Amino acid sequence: MNFNIETEKRGFFPFRFKSKQEEGLKEAEELKEELHKIKKELDLAYNNFEYATEKELIDSCIYKMMALQIKYKYFLDKVKELDASFAKEWEQTS
Repeated sequence: MNFNIETEKRGFFPFRFKSKQEEGLKEAEELKEELHKIKKELDLAYNNFEYATEKELIDSCIYKMMALQIKYKYFLDKVKELDASFAKEWEQTS
């Protein structure tokens, strides 16, 4: 099992071992938070699109929505990839 050493000022030892699974879970949580942020931005872009009246504003809303959809799909794939790898890793260690 791979461990990284993280320095801390807690308890008797000034460090603690951080497993690869803990790092991956933290990364997955950060990715999920990013997904929530992107979802909020996407909802705002859809709302702006609904109220846009000029051609240029409509075009900019469409480009924004498309970019956010691609970004959302990228982060969603990353989360799925991490969760799948954790499931396999968990089965091997159990």
